[in-house]
Order: sequence, then C-alpha cells, then structure tokens
Amino acid sequence: MNTRIIAHRGASAEAPENTMAAFELALRQGAQMIEFDVRPTRDDAIVVFHDDTTERWNGRTEAVGALTLAELQAIDLRGERAPILDEVCAWARETGLLLNVEIKVAGIEAAVARTIHKHRIGEQVIISSFDPAALRAMREVAPELARAALTDSSAMPPVDDTTWPLGTLAQLGARAWHPSWRLPPLEMLIPDVRQAGYAVNVWTVDDPAIMRRLLVLEVEGIMTNRPALLAEVMRDWSAAGSSAT
Repeated sequence: MNTRIIAHRGASAEAPENTMAAFELALRQGAQMIEFDVRPTRDDAIVVFHDDTTERWNGRTEAVGALTLAELQAIDLRGERAPILDEVCAWARETGLLLNVEIKVAGIEAAVARTIHKHRIGEQVIISSFDPAALRAMREVAPELARAALTDSSAMPPVDDTTWPLGTLAQLGARAWHPSWRLPPLEMLIPDVRQAGYAVNVWTVDDPAIMRRLLVLEVEGIMTNRPALLAEVMRDWSAAGSSAT
C-alpha cells in the first residue's frame, strides 16, 4: 500500500489545528505528511494559521494580517499557540516528515521559499494553493519546489476544456492535483489524472468507507483530520488484500 497518510492541519480532530501539538500527534499516529496553511502577519512573519480572522479562537473578527506575530501568538489556541513556518520546517528537518504547505495569501511565495531552503528540506515539501497566481509566483521564485493545484467541490471545468483538470495542471506546472473528495466527477477523473503522471492527494476524508473507495483508486495520498483512523483502515485493507472494496 503506497497511499500516504496526510494529516490535515495535523491530527486536528484530537489536537488544536495547525499547531505543533497537532503535528507531533500526527507523527505518532503514522502520518507521512503534514498539511498546513500559511499566511503573513502585519510584521511579515509567515505564520501557520488557516482563517483570515481570529474569530474562531477568540470571538473577535481581527484580521490575521493586521496583527503582529506577538499579538497572534498571544491568542490561546486551546492551550497552544500558532507556530511560524520556520519552526515547522526545523521540526520537519529533524523528523524527516513531508510537508504540504498551503499558501492562503498570494505575495508570500519568496518568503516561504527562503524558509524552506534555509532548512534544506526542499525535497520534503510540496506547495499547494487554490490561487493560480500563488502557484505561478512560486514557479517563478522557486521552480524546483513541487506544486499542487487545489480544487474545491464546486469547481466546474471550462466549457471548451474536455481534458480538465489536465490542462490547468499543465499550465501551472503542477506535479499534483489536490481535489475535494466531494467533487462530483472525482472517481472518473482520478485514473486519467494519475495516468497523465500527476499525483492525486484527496481532501479531507474522515469517513472509513470513502477512505476505502480512494484506496481502490490507488490515490497517492489521503488528507484526513484523523490520521490514526486512516492508518487503521489501511492496515485492515492490507490484511484483507487488494481485492477488498
């Protein structure tokens, strides 16, 4: 079984998302890759944080980009604090874990690449984004870093593009496609995308039945909030043999 366990924001079902506690728990639970989000603070720190605002954590609609790093890290994330990218890269260097760095705000590509190169972990990293501009910018500043295009469940192919998403992936110079498991034609598209040479990492799957369906399709990775559950499903799958459904 070659499908990777990708911990979505770490083991975020059991620990505060996008924190070192969630990442360390995911490692203990068998994840091979950590997916997390990065955005800038007011003082240009690259912080690991998903939302545009702090509302989910402190009830205030404060924009993350309007806060300094010190102000953001003072917010209690269920006993944890928001790490910076530099901290996560240093940890990945020590552990050897793979990283899926999702860029939430375009314009930080050079800073992200510098941090990755500082820790010499370029081969452990894939950069993903929903924003094509961010992926194009990353290709310009660090073409050696692998890139992946994220696709939401509501995505619709261009009317005249019968090869979607292959054309989009080629235009972006992506190495991987990261679609939502809820994308309606997903199961029909996966074989063609894989045959074209792109890795397929599907998000965000916490249902064992859907995990098994994706294992049948031999996707390269499954993103989940529950890496321990996916590890258990994969152990059972391997024990039952590849004919299981």
